[in-house]
Amino acid sequence: MTGLLVVFPLLVQGVTKTVMLWLSSLVIGLSIGCIWGIVRCDRLRIPVLSTTLDALTFALRGIPFFVQLLIAYFVFPELININVSAMAAAIGSLGLCSAAYVSNIVRGGMNAIPSGQWEAARVLGFSQWATARYIIIPQALNVVLPALTGEGDHLLKSTAMISTIGVLELTGAAKNIIARELNPISMYLTIAVMYLLLSSLLAKFSS
Repeated sequence: MTGLLVVFPLLVQGVTKTVMLWLSSLVIGLSIGCIWGIVRCDRLRIPVLSTTLDALTFALRGIPFFVQLLIAYFVFPELININVSAMAAAIGSLGLCSAAYVSNIVRGGMNAIPSGQWEAARVLGFSQWATARYIIIPQALNVVLPALTGEGDHLLKSTAMISTIGVLELTGAAKNIIARELNPISMYLTIAVMYLLLSSLLAKFSS
């Protein structure tokens, strides 16, 4: 009991930091990814911009997130000669990596809407962008919501890698506790249950 009371504040701090990382990167990923996905859909493509976003999305999805994290924290600050905190690098890399996946999800959802919807809206005098806003996107939301929920769950689990650059989220806090208390089995089981609870809350909320 005494040991639990000692480590409990550290675990709470780790969970709080994990939720902060997750929600911040989720907002970035959804906002940027939705915009990218809309611009990249077949009916709304802007030649140069959409092609550039295609390439960026390909790179962010093709490079492992751990490598992106290291680039954001160690390489990027050196290139532009500024200091970047570990938290900022973590949120930025998580958010952009997630945005690439969200972009493909949204693009696929919009492309899945029958072309007759676009044609009927054009006959009624809607512009392409008005059609997307009022007719296509509301329908696509039902199509992409399960996939977006899955991406949010994957993003939550990806926060476990952030401890490698010194951010004491849940996994990082657990490593510190293990180094001090020498109780790896109970601690790893504890954080596994905590991640499972967070993932279950997300599934419950999305449903």
